[in-house]
Parts: sequence; structure tokens; C-alpha cells
Amino acid sequence: MSARTNIFGEPLSHPQAELADCYDRLAAVLRDQADELAPYERRGAIKALAVLWHVCDGMDLDPPQVYDLGA
Repeated sequence: MSARTNIFGEPLSHPQAELADCYDRLAAVLRDQADELAPYERRGAIKALAVLWHVCDGMDLDPPQVYDLGA
């Protein structure tokens, strides 16, 4: 895994990078495979993505808006 940094160029700790990776992976699932999820799975994933968005925003990662994914 390459070193991730926030918008100020500060490196993320390993746990912070893991959380950012979770956000990226969940967003990719919702973007690319949401139609394969049951409705309750999709709703839960959208809620989790919204929470992870706030985590990433708090780490100054400037995550993109995810309204197109339902969040």
C-alpha cells in the first residue's frame, strides 16, 4: 500500500489509511455493483458510506460528494 496523504500533504497513519481504503472500496461497490445488492444491503451500504465520508472529511482527505450513489 502506498503512503496516503491528506490535502495538506501530511501522511496518514496506517489505521487512517485503512479507513480511507474502506471508503474507496465501499464507494466502488455502490458505483459498480449496487444493482447486485438486495435493497436492505444497498441502504446499509449507503448509510455506512455516509459515515465513512464524514470520517474521511475529518481526516482532511476532501472526499468527493456521493449524492449520485444515494448518500
